[in-house]
Amino acid sequence: MLAFKTSVWLRSFWRQNARRVVAPSSSSSSSSSSSLPPIGWSGQQRRLAGHSKWANIQHRKKAQDNKRNKYFNKMSKAIMAAAKEGEESVNPRLRSLILEAKRSGVPKDNIQKAVDKGLNAVNGQGDQFEEVVYEGYGPGGIAVMVETLTDNRNRTPAELRHIFDKNGGNMSGSVSWIFTRKARIEVPLLTTEYDGDDNANKPEAKDEDDSVEMEGKALSEDEIMEISLSLGAEDIEAHEDIRIAEVFCAPADVKEVQNGLEEAVGASLGFQFVAIPNSKILLASEDEIEQFTRFLEAVDDQDDVQTIHHNAELGE
Repeated sequence: MLAFKTSVWLRSFWRQNARRVVAPSSSSSSSSSSSLPPIGWSGQQRRLAGHSKWANIQHRKKAQDNKRNKYFNKMSKAIMAAAKEGEESVNPRLRSLILEAKRSGVPKDNIQKAVDKGLNAVNGQGDQFEEVVYEGYGPGGIAVMVETLTDNRNRTPAELRHIFDKNGGNMSGSVSWIFTRKARIEVPLLTTEYDGDDNANKPEAKDEDDSVEMEGKALSEDEIMEISLSLGAEDIEAHEDIRIAEVFCAPADVKEVQNGLEEAVGASLGFQFVAIPNSKILLASEDEIEQFTRFLEAVDDQDDVQTIHHNAELGE
């Protein structure tokens, strides 16, 4: 005990008196002594600060790279599962996933490897993934449906159940009745309809970084609505900020609607199956929004998760 108290006293004494020590004068006869920096304000301390800043940059870059690689892996798994249904030429789902992967920057080699693995899996070779949907309630009683691709039906639900429980939710009960299944097709949206001689009516310039790169001819909202409704689509949502329009239709009608829109724009268009909530629950407070956002991030971080559907409406 005495040794402990003495050690504590010595450390306290050193901290108090170290600040009083100053660098020796440059006129000192000892060249080695004159080169010593002041204690408490040292070049070593500056180097450490620089190292810490570099470490933080490296940490952020590593986190971004990990997030990107995780997305690439999830896209590869989705392509592998879709490829089991046949080649791209006769497989609209596979074609849509490949389009999405290319737009998202997934390397071509990764895409081709995923396609090959999926085609081999048809013959019982390679990885075997199952598409499984898990349902439950997140924090705040929000209905949640989680679509997964898993090769282990024991591991995936156990990990998801842990995430739900840890974040104030529970993975029990069915919530699929709260959602309606739709197909969503993205179409390039024309947002520069104005008279070139009338600058007063010219729309504000869009940020190119926010737009979505899509091939084909961009159509106006009215053109998209007219074509889509004639093909059997049910709803349209235009997003001028990112220059796309979302066309929603019944899953059974997706092929006809997709083909008609592709003919209109002159390019291939992808589609996704989505679950649209019939009713929503408003999360108004910052605490509720933050808690639910952390929950979504934790679920999405699970390796087998592909898509998350929920009926939360996040307040501003």
